[in-house]
Amino acid sequence: MAKGFKKRYFSLAAIAATVSVVNLNAQAARVESIEKIVVSAQKIAEDVEDVTDDIEIIDAQELDEKGIRTLPQLLHYITGSSQAANGGVGKVNNIYLRGLSNDKLLILIDGVRFNDPSNFNGPSSEHLLLNNVKRVEIIKGAQSGIWGSDAAAGVVNIITNDKEHTSIDVNYGSFHTVQSALSIVKKHDKIFYGLDFDFYKTDGFSAITPYNKDPRDYEADGYINRNVRAKVGYKDDNLIVESGMNIISAYNQADGYNPTTYAPDPNSRYNDIYRYHAFYTNATKSLHNHTLDLHIDTTTTNREFPDATWGVNSYEGKTGNIELRDTLNYGGTMQFGAGLQRYKSSFAQTTATSGQIDYDDRYIYLTNSNRFDKLILQENIRYDSYDKFDNQVTGKIGAKYNLANLSFFANAGKAYNVPNQIKMINPWGVSNFNLQPEKTTSYDIGVQGYGAKLVYFEERVKDLINWYDPDSNTWGDEYYKNYGGTSKFKGIEASYKRALGNSLYLELGATYLSPKDPGKNPLPRRARHRYNYSLTWYPSSEHTININGYYVGSRYDDAAQTKQTGKYNVVNLSLSHQFAQHFKGYILVHNLFDKRYQEVYGYGSEPQSFYIGIKGTF
Repeated sequence: MAKGFKKRYFSLAAIAATVSVVNLNAQAARVESIEKIVVSAQKIAEDVEDVTDDIEIIDAQELDEKGIRTLPQLLHYITGSSQAANGGVGKVNNIYLRGLSNDKLLILIDGVRFNDPSNFNGPSSEHLLLNNVKRVEIIKGAQSGIWGSDAAAGVVNIITNDKEHTSIDVNYGSFHTVQSALSIVKKHDKIFYGLDFDFYKTDGFSAITPYNKDPRDYEADGYINRNVRAKVGYKDDNLIVESGMNIISAYNQADGYNPTTYAPDPNSRYNDIYRYHAFYTNATKSLHNHTLDLHIDTTTTNREFPDATWGVNSYEGKTGNIELRDTLNYGGTMQFGAGLQRYKSSFAQTTATSGQIDYDDRYIYLTNSNRFDKLILQENIRYDSYDKFDNQVTGKIGAKYNLANLSFFANAGKAYNVPNQIKMINPWGVSNFNLQPEKTTSYDIGVQGYGAKLVYFEERVKDLINWYDPDSNTWGDEYYKNYGGTSKFKGIEASYKRALGNSLYLELGATYLSPKDPGKNPLPRRARHRYNYSLTWYPSSEHTININGYYVGSRYDDAAQTKQTGKYNVVNLSLSHQFAQHFKGYILVHNLFDKRYQEVYGYGSEPQSFYIGIKGTF
């Protein structure tokens, strides 16, 4: 297998290096398609140039060319974003968007909430595979005025492909990794339906790994992910009705701790089982200059830890949402929405004790957007009425001024995060049902044009919820509490995307971040400097070569800044060859130069690895 793999690798490289360069205009086609994409920054379709928010849109072509298979892989190439994973694919992954922690990011799949109210760590992005994705929209800054809680850092909306097609994708590679995906979208007159099946299995490498050691030298920790999505609907000129489901079932092998010393043990076992079930119905009716939308969804997330010998061994989180909104086109665009959300969390311990908590949120919101020649103004405001917390009023105002080749934009918004239900119950110590929402104020100002974008941002978080230990000599008296003061996150994002001639496409990104707690101390696991890059070469109409990577500057894993986890560069390579009308082969090389690094101190990251696959689209 290895010999054939190497032969195939050098064969593709040789072909790509010797063919003549032709005028593909691929870059122009990509730029044109992205410029026409509409986004859901305000829950309605808008042209990109009419959105004041700082957004990133990654389309299917970019995912394909870079060989991106998971959401964590994608976010390495987003300015303002960084991550800290406890190992390889399927291991706990924390996203820091503009420095704000994972629990302040809202992740949606086709507009349905992925966040789990029973997970105090935030959304489990490590389980999100990106098969049959049309585009991923990343909206930065406070978004609670539209989406409510959990959107203080921003929103990631994964939008699946609705274009009629059939595709199959199979690949195999290092660590005995196998991935297969089947996608079908069909339309018959006014009826449409879609089916997606995705399977991922790897033997993996050790999650817990001593610092600067090779994770391949320890017991491997595998991962299995099965994802099924289905939808069916009806569409005519004035009415669209769609219902669908999304089921993720994952099994993760992970390392635990020595039962005597409580030190991380790379040869121990602490596996977990993850299940996510989501069901939704959308209906849209056009009436003159009004558009009425009804959205209903329900989600259930289960996490089980069968190897737990003490503490919590299972969690369950449930959400339900019903929303009705009316969009009025009056020269501008105004939207009024109202809805009800319900959240419920429960847990069970190895001692057979258990607990649960739930709360309701009734909300209304109003958005407005106007274009005055070259000036665009957008406003939104939302009121949330809770049965367990103080009511919240949030909103945002944004402006954008478009010139021929330049645009200037600015946004200011307020957001909040309700206390995580498990943090309130706190099965590891003392419960605190008096926790109040964290409050965030967000600002950004930027300019973009000629392929470049420069943004200054600032996020201020009050009443930050953190772990508190009143007596380090006493076990079991710890609890979560709201801390006084304001944590500040400010920085600069710069990016550049440009076609170089007719056969090259260059992407560069840089982020400077200054994250400080109320005492003006640097916050851990956030690099001050971070860079990402990608160069795509189209040597012929059948071949694509992409080299991409990212550099992480100085980063510490602890507040005392004694555990350095930064100062490394990771390079990846993606090669593809369209060998028939409907088929292409591809080779992916992760960590091309076998750089040894850790995103979280004591947890290994993917070493050099190779994958070969074939994809058919009909």
